[in-house]
Amino acid sequence: MDKINKVKIIVIILIVAFFFNEGISQTPKSEDVAIILKTKGDVKVKKEEEQKWFKGTRGIRLDSGDIVKTYEKSLAAIMFTDDKSLLKVRDNAALAIRGKRLKTTMTKRIVCSMGNFWLKVTQQKSKVLVETPSGIAAVKGTEFYGVVDENGNTMIIVIEGIVQLINKLGEALVEAGQTGIMSKGLPPKVFKTDSSQKMKWADEDKITKELEFEFQDGNGNKKYLKIIYH
Repeated sequence: MDKINKVKIIVIILIVAFFFNEGISQTPKSEDVAIILKTKGDVKVKKEEEQKWFKGTRGIRLDSGDIVKTYEKSLAAIMFTDDKSLLKVRDNAALAIRGKRLKTTMTKRIVCSMGNFWLKVTQQKSKVLVETPSGIAAVKGTEFYGVVDENGNTMIIVIEGIVQLINKLGEALVEAGQTGIMSKGLPPKVFKTDSSQKMKWADEDKITKELEFEFQDGNGNKKYLKIIYH
């Protein structure tokens, strides 16, 4: 084993020891819904109980109601703590992360006012909703891209699974290979995704290395700690 790998292992062990010493084995707060895995560029976070923005960096835990904002040439990767579903947010976006913990999982709501995002739900055991100014996208175990423009119009491009689009004027199911459109004052529409709409930016920004540790919380429940590093 070379010197660089030895240093990485030592750093990882210290990180794990720090988390456990700081009480990660305790049951998380009911508002705690997600954690920031990675940021690029200028990313800001506003806690719901505070009225000021601070720098968003890897490791920050997001409580229900916290807002994430990305600026020019920026990106944030977020993991939900109950099932490790992943959310990536591109530049010039603003969204709020909301969640309510149940016995074994958590209902999730992503409220996006503007911007591009990618969502992959890994183990859907409860309701996952994406709210935009033009309607609601109900997630049914899936992977998709979302685009919300400055006028609140929403485009959902489904890669895998199904997304149900709902607004006051109607609803529609969007399946893999299809694109759904929601606009204010119009019912949702569905089209076959053409080459000009396909996106791959989430794949181009993969998280490269990760480790996962199993432990028990204060109630004896099995938990997992995942560490992502580069």
